[in-house]
Amino acid sequence: MSEFWLFLSNLGDSRWLLPMAMVLLLALPRSEARFKRRWALAIAATAGLTLASKLAFMGWGLGIQRLDFTGISGHAAMSSAVYPVVGILLATAFRSRAYFGAAAGVGLAVAIAASRLPLHAHSLAEVMAGLALGLASSAWVLRCGLPTERIPTWAMGAAVMAGLALPLAVPELHTHRFVIALAKLLSGRTTVFEHF
Repeated sequence: MSEFWLFLSNLGDSRWLLPMAMVLLLALPRSEARFKRRWALAIAATAGLTLASKLAFMGWGLGIQRLDFTGISGHAAMSSAVYPVVGILLATAFRSRAYFGAAAGVGLAVAIAASRLPLHAHSLAEVMAGLALGLASSAWVLRCGLPTERIPTWAMGAAVMAGLALPLAVPELHTHRFVIALAKLLSGRTTVFEHF
């Protein structure tokens, strides 16, 4: 059963999500400039707030002990900022109802977030914070309206290939190591806070 949770969890890895989203952003027609800007900003803000929360704990021990909150779950936040919008784009590409795509994206993001609990990667508070942040980001993107032009079908395949490229090409690259190194650099500490 842990292999199932690990598989789901890997679908929320930023090494997969960010290249995939980048290809989709680039492939969206120019006429969708407002939508593209909002989605790029939402992804950047979600990633930035998630990183800031992790750095605050790792570098300075800032968290909420009674909730076992040491930082926003990146998998929960990023998957819920990306997959609902990807669901809309997929549904639009195949002329389905867009909100079915969004619902599928939300469902996948919730499943990915839930996978972090049995893997003991995050507390419930961290997962819920990630979901709230990412879903708020997606909702903000979708408030500007749905894309009126379809994304090219080839772009979906290219997005999947781009998403797979980084984890397959550099499997030893993990964002968590980068966060630890950055926390040490910014805080001036030789070790980081790992738990309360």
